[in-house]
Amino acid sequence: MSIGLDILLLPIIEVVLMGLLAGLVGAIALVHRRIFFTESLTHATFPGAIVGVVVAAWLSQALLGRRADFTLLSVGAGLMCLPMIWLMRRLSQVPGVTSQSAAGVVLTFGFALGYFLSKWFAPLPLKVDSFLAGSVLNVSRVDVIAVGVVLALTVLVLFVAGRFLTFYSFDPLGYRASGLRPAWAEATVMVMITLTIVMLVPAVGTILPIALIAAPAAALAPWTSTMRRLLVAAPILGAATALVGLLAAVRLSLSAGGVIAVASGLVYLISAIAHWIAMSRVRARIPFRR
Repeated sequence: MSIGLDILLLPIIEVVLMGLLAGLVGAIALVHRRIFFTESLTHATFPGAIVGVVVAAWLSQALLGRRADFTLLSVGAGLMCLPMIWLMRRLSQVPGVTSQSAAGVVLTFGFALGYFLSKWFAPLPLKVDSFLAGSVLNVSRVDVIAVGVVLALTVLVLFVAGRFLTFYSFDPLGYRASGLRPAWAEATVMVMITLTIVMLVPAVGTILPIALIAAPAAALAPWTSTMRRLLVAAPILGAATALVGLLAAVRLSLSAGGVIAVASGLVYLISAIAHWIAMSRVRARIPFRR
């Protein structure tokens, strides 16, 4: 299948911007140990996206007399994150329930609720595959502008408060001892993660954003010695991975979201293998002493 550059221009801009955003926020999520939290939220957006599309279809038909453009898909996905975050925090406060366990409960509940709603509102205006894997080739200028705005805001937040977020992630006790409020840092990280997931939903769906968010930072973490280097390198790797995934998907006539997720996994796998080989050589040079 041959697709012209005029058709690919918006998707290319979209994947580059969302790769930069996902890599940047992924680095923050990694050092704050919020990767599993992020995965739980991606599943939580599934029911929100379904409700958003159903509402958008009804409003467009009732008020405008035409089919919906599904702009509310991302809005619904974002709004669903709010009760899921609340539920996760409440569960984590229950004695004996860890934050990881709470995230696992929310992950399972979110996906189950999405599946239930997809059957309840069947037939949906969009196929379920569109929710899970997204549709990069159908993004609009609004989607591209939204990702660009969130990326700019994220860079601004990290420029202004990046030192405090880094301080809290590596030394939470010292952060509290300094008189700083941990709730502010936690809220900032959660908002950045939530907005990033919402921005990725139209392009890569509700399930696959975790791959693009987690993989670049996790792949580079063993090779970077400072947080600043990770914040610079992860977005670049994220953008490159997303772009290669898109071009490979177009070339092979496959789902762009799925190929981008696979490319992200391969990036992490290659990095892990390379790091293991490098560490094996280092250990081989160290003389064994009894």
